[in-house]
Amino acid sequence: MRLQNIFTKEILSANAIVWVMAMLVCVLVCGQTIAAQQPDTAPGRIFAAVLLVRGTVAGGNIGAYGVYVRESKDTTWTKATKSNVISFGLGFFERGATRRYYLAAGNGLHRSTDGGKTWRALTSRTTEEILGVVPDPEDSAMIYLATPFGVFKTADDGNTWVRKMNGFKKWFIQRIIMDSRDRRTLYAASEDDVYKTTDAGEHWFPMHVGALHPLALMQNPNKPKQFLAGFENRGVRYSFDDGKTWNAAKGLNDSTIYTFRASADGKDIYAAGWNTGLWRSDNGGATWNQVWSNRAFEAIYSIFVDPRDAKHILVGSVGDGVYESHDRGGTWRHAGLLGAQVKQIELYP
Repeated sequence: MRLQNIFTKEILSANAIVWVMAMLVCVLVCGQTIAAQQPDTAPGRIFAAVLLVRGTVAGGNIGAYGVYVRESKDTTWTKATKSNVISFGLGFFERGATRRYYLAAGNGLHRSTDGGKTWRALTSRTTEEILGVVPDPEDSAMIYLATPFGVFKTADDGNTWVRKMNGFKKWFIQRIIMDSRDRRTLYAASEDDVYKTTDAGEHWFPMHVGALHPLALMQNPNKPKQFLAGFENRGVRYSFDDGKTWNAAKGLNDSTIYTFRASADGKDIYAAGWNTGLWRSDNGGATWNQVWSNRAFEAIYSIFVDPRDAKHILVGSVGDGVYESHDRGGTWRHAGLLGAQVKQIELYP
């Protein structure tokens, strides 16, 4: 009987082990399936580039202009730059364990390697306005800049900078973006047209968008052959064939457009500018409808659509800080930085 009891216990123990292992496998497999269905809820931090202020910035711990940071679900902003820096734009590089944060500013390009705690200039002290920065996503040493004096590029981590303007007729570059399909292809908004390069800036050619003074550019994140350009007093023009042909959009005629932003799936596209309020398109930018307007400020400089939740939107105003919506623009609340002109808003780790 004793041997039989021991044998029986061993069988039960073995069966128990098999059952536990089966449950573990189920948890792992099912857990992966559930995780794949749920949106990414990693907290992240929201960065805001503040150009100038009217009076003192409210809603943060320290006044004045520069880069401000808040936690994703918080509303309190903390100044990340110690000195006051006229801030035009932000950039981010991440590859493996390397993270680099970039600030395009009125006194040059600055970089942080510690999450925004400290910043170092990558251009000389005599460098003037940097309007936009585009880091190469694979090569941390390669960076492109949009400036009033042309497109500049470094291939050695900012030690030397070379102007890349072969093909341009005008030198004032408002905006530069990189093609999501090919890091050697970039687009730049000059005074007379939008220009394109396919060899990492060595040669540029005009895209003949059909209007002067482009101020904003965007490539649809989910449909990379779709492009938008926003203009001074000329509204929006769109292309659905990789920039071969362009058409005038309906709904924003003769408006001045400063910025675009799309949801991660590219279905919701937003546009805003001078006295426009916030507009949305659900057909790639061909037609637009106004979502929200607010007489508290003159213009919207920046739009942020949360890549994890398309209903979560922030806009950066000219002189009235940040406004936030959690229902796709249905209702809004003021979200801090009162008095600030907010040029760009991004979610970074």
